[in-house]
Amino acid sequence: MARLWYALYNVLLHVGALACLPVWLFARFARGRYKGQFKERMGILPRDALARFGAAPAIWVHAASAGETSSAVPLVKRLRESCPRAPLLFTVTSRYGKEMARRQLAGVADAILFSPLDLPLFVARFLNRIRPFLYVMVETDLWPNLVRQARARGVKVALASGHAGERRAWRLLRSFGRATLGHVDLFLMQTEDDARRIVERGAPRARVQVLGNLKYDGMAGRVADDERPRLRASFGLPDGARVLVAGSTLEEDEAPVLDAIAALRREGVDLRAVVAPRRTERVGDVTRGCGARGLSCALRTSGGAGDVVVLDTMGELAGTYNLADVAYVGGGFTPEVGLHNVLEPLVCGAPVLLGPHHGKAWRAARELLRCGAGREVGNGAALLGAIRELLSDPAAMGRMRAAGESLLQANRGAAARQAERIRELVA
Repeated sequence: MARLWYALYNVLLHVGALACLPVWLFARFARGRYKGQFKERMGILPRDALARFGAAPAIWVHAASAGETSSAVPLVKRLRESCPRAPLLFTVTSRYGKEMARRQLAGVADAILFSPLDLPLFVARFLNRIRPFLYVMVETDLWPNLVRQARARGVKVALASGHAGERRAWRLLRSFGRATLGHVDLFLMQTEDDARRIVERGAPRARVQVLGNLKYDGMAGRVADDERPRLRASFGLPDGARVLVAGSTLEEDEAPVLDAIAALRREGVDLRAVVAPRRTERVGDVTRGCGARGLSCALRTSGGAGDVVVLDTMGELAGTYNLADVAYVGGGFTPEVGLHNVLEPLVCGAPVLLGPHHGKAWRAARELLRCGAGREVGNGAALLGAIRELLSDPAAMGRMRAAGESLLQANRGAAARQAERIRELVA
C-alpha cells in the first residue's frame, strides 16, 4: 500500500512541477525571481560547496523560511560544537530564509543552499553530493521522497521543534503519513498536543518526545542599553520621541498603521515610526502611503530622518525592535497569512500589539496574550486606541515588558535539550 501511495505522490508531483514550470520560468527571466535557485533545487550544487562535502559524512539541517531559520540557529550552533569535524550544510526553501541564514550562520555552516525539490532524481543527486549521516528538519518541512531516500541510505532523520496542527487531510492520507513518518528516527515536538497529533498521524510513539520550542532560544536581536542611543541616531530618531516599530507588515497592516501614526501626530504626540514591510517589493507602496497622509518618510538605506523610516533592508528587523516603545507585528489582519514572529519584539523588551489572525504563530501568540505581554487588536481603530493608551501609561508598558521577559525565561533551553537528544541518536 505504501508503494502505491508513493507512486501516486510522485506522479502528481511530476505533473505539478511540469504545470508550474512555465510560471517559474516567466518569474525567473521576466521578473528576476528565483535567481540562483533552479540548479540547487535540482541537486546541481555550486563547485565551492561540492569541495566541502563528500570526503566525510555531513550534518544536514533544513528550515523552510526565515522564521524557521531564526529558530534553527541555536540548534545548528550546538550541533556544530558537538561535531566540529563534520561538514555542516544548512538548506532553506525561501530567498529570505537564505539571506537570513547567511548572516546568522556565517562561519558556522560550511554551505547554505536551497533544498532540492522532492522529486526522486533531484533528491538522489543531492544526497549523493552531500553524503549526510544526519538530516534534521526544523518545525514542519517534511518531504516524503527525501526522508525515504535518506533512511534507505542509513541516514539518521530527526524532526526538531516539531509542531502538528489540526489538518483533516491527514486523516484521508493516514496510511501514506504512517509510511512517511516511519522513516523518521526521532520526533522532538514543541508541546504535548503536537506529540499527540504526530502519533495520530502515524509516528511511532517510542520515537516521540516533547522538548519545547526552539523559537524561544532563537532570538538574538537585543542590544545592550548603552548601544541604543547609537541605534536611534542611525535611524535619525530625535531624543525624547516615542517610537512605534511595525514589523513584517502586509498591505492590510500598512493602512491602519499609517493612519494611527498620522492621527497621533495630529493629536500632538511626538511619535516616530519604523515600518518594515514583509516583502521589500512593498517599500514603494509604504512611502506613497506616508505621502498621502502628510507624513514625511525616509528609507533606511538613504540614512535620512522622517516621521516614518521604511526599513528597506533585510535582516535588521530583529534588532530594530530595540527602538520600540510599542511594537506591532504584521500579518494578523490577513486571515490567509497570519502573524510573523511575535517573539522578536519580546526579546528587545517591547510591548506587542497583534491582529486577530495568528496563523502558524498561534502558539506563541496564545502564550504572549495569556501572560499579558501582548494585546490583540481587531481593526485599525483598536490599533490606534491601544497605541494611544500604552504611550500614555508607562506603568502598563512596564508590566507588559516584565511579562514578556518572564515568558522568555520560562521557555528557554529547548536548543540545548534537543541538541543533546540528537547527539544521542548518532552516537
